[in-house]
Amino acid sequence: MTDVKQEVKQEVVENTNGAENGAAETPAPANNFEENEDYKKLISLKVKPPVAEAIVEIYQSGLLSPEDFDERAIEMINSITVDQAKYIFKEIAASKLFGVSTKSLYVTSLIRSFKDRVRQQGAAAVLSGKLIHGPDQASLEAILARTGYPIEVTIGQRKYGGPPPDWDGPATGPSGQGHEIYVGHIPTELFEDTLIPLFEQVGKIWDLRLMMDPVTGMSRGYAFITFCEKNDAAEAAKKYDGHDILPGKSIKVNVSVANTRLFIGNIPKTKSKDEILEELKSHADGVTDVIIYSVPDNDKIKNRGFCFVDFIDHKTASDVKRKISQMKIRPFNVEVYVDWAEQQEEPDDETMSKVKVLYIRNIKEAVTEEKLTEIFKEFGELERVKKVKDYAFIHFNEREDCLKAMEAWNGKELEGTVVEASLAKPPQDKKKKPMIRGRGYQHGGPGMYGGPRGGAMRGGGGGPGYHPNPYEMGMGWGGGYGGPDMYGAYGGGFGGAYGDYGFGFGFRGARGAPRGMRGFPRGFGNNRRGRGKRPGDGRGGPASKRDNGKQDFSADVNMSTF
Repeated sequence: MTDVKQEVKQEVVENTNGAENGAAETPAPANNFEENEDYKKLISLKVKPPVAEAIVEIYQSGLLSPEDFDERAIEMINSITVDQAKYIFKEIAASKLFGVSTKSLYVTSLIRSFKDRVRQQGAAAVLSGKLIHGPDQASLEAILARTGYPIEVTIGQRKYGGPPPDWDGPATGPSGQGHEIYVGHIPTELFEDTLIPLFEQVGKIWDLRLMMDPVTGMSRGYAFITFCEKNDAAEAAKKYDGHDILPGKSIKVNVSVANTRLFIGNIPKTKSKDEILEELKSHADGVTDVIIYSVPDNDKIKNRGFCFVDFIDHKTASDVKRKISQMKIRPFNVEVYVDWAEQQEEPDDETMSKVKVLYIRNIKEAVTEEKLTEIFKEFGELERVKKVKDYAFIHFNEREDCLKAMEAWNGKELEGTVVEASLAKPPQDKKKKPMIRGRGYQHGGPGMYGGPRGGAMRGGGGGPGYHPNPYEMGMGWGGGYGGPDMYGAYGGGFGGAYGDYGFGFGFRGARGAPRGMRGFPRGFGNNRRGRGKRPGDGRGGPASKRDNGKQDFSADVNMSTF
């Protein structure tokens, strides 16, 4: 009886192994993770077994290697649940990490963004949706095969091209302004596989950068496209601004201008333009000019507590902005405030060629309209003269007379102060000619007001704004005249009468600085209560501009973070 049982037992074993009696093949045994060296290492780093198994399977697929999954990523994975970790690796496998070159950085950023999303939306909502959004892979692969362009995907942007495969120009791309366009109001479900075929109809694309929201994983709704030829950028803006990219969904397109100008506040008022320029050049390369605003009736005040600084290019300006923000640069050994200056579109040459109005600034209060009339009627017949605070507009009947007066009086001394003269910039149709915006521009409304300790500095949700035409569109910066003569709609060539960037200023929403803390809003620095920008801009995306309830992301503040 015992022998029979042993024979039956032996037959069962043989059938199970599929080695005898013609048994059908059975599935291969599961991975023996306990013998896998990568698995053992992960377990030693306190990774939970199910998560360690998922990571090893990703290794075996070839998508990631142990070198791509560093200790920072492991520490972050250990801080979330098993289900959440398995979800992340499932999404990574589904995406195939298509276009990702720096995988270790991408994975770490992806996990961090996942955790941020869970905090904002809740785990259940996040786990039921997609983690990584992008175009149809087959569609994009067909475009890449046709053009030969590379694709590079990071958490913050999706970049196509840069440079094209047959590019023989500068490695940094086409030189000079005007090659890049901003494309806004892009539906979040659309990606570069839709944009590329549309815009390459106009001309050859050097690169296309679609901005992504690291937290939501969705498109931010805007992109920058650089064309090899400048004329193609202008044509694209003309052709596609207002184009319905989907039924009922039109995009906004304009030529983008990278910002190269910074606003710096809390500059000692005793410093002249030359002193400020020399000081900034001692701290940073690439400084080309400084714009200040003086007080004509007070010789002791050389500037109004702030200045605008021009740099050779956007990258240099961005680097200096970051260093000042991190207190690595302290001009005159004081803590200054820095932000991007906001600029508006310059009138075109044809418009300026018709101007017959002279703009004079830095005029003392004692200089009257009658005095100005006496001075400038020598150059030709005047239509009228209007003085507002420390600037004035001289209306000539003939343009040639206006130009002669400008040539004679720009930089000339009047009642003990040097005045600046330029052609006034006519008002522009704000609806037809919106602000040209590009890399580095913040959304900051016009109107800065200095004042007593704890006073406010107004701005439209962003940083302080520089405006080369401060009296355009009735803005009335620093007291622009808005009466029946429409001086509120005229702009001067240099800016205008800004309020003092005084000690103890505050932002809109801030309470100002406490007594004894000179020159900074409460919370200035690492803990900025009363900040002007919307929360979330620190990720490197631009501040938003509201236009009839729609978001208009038309700036790219810090490309180095993407």
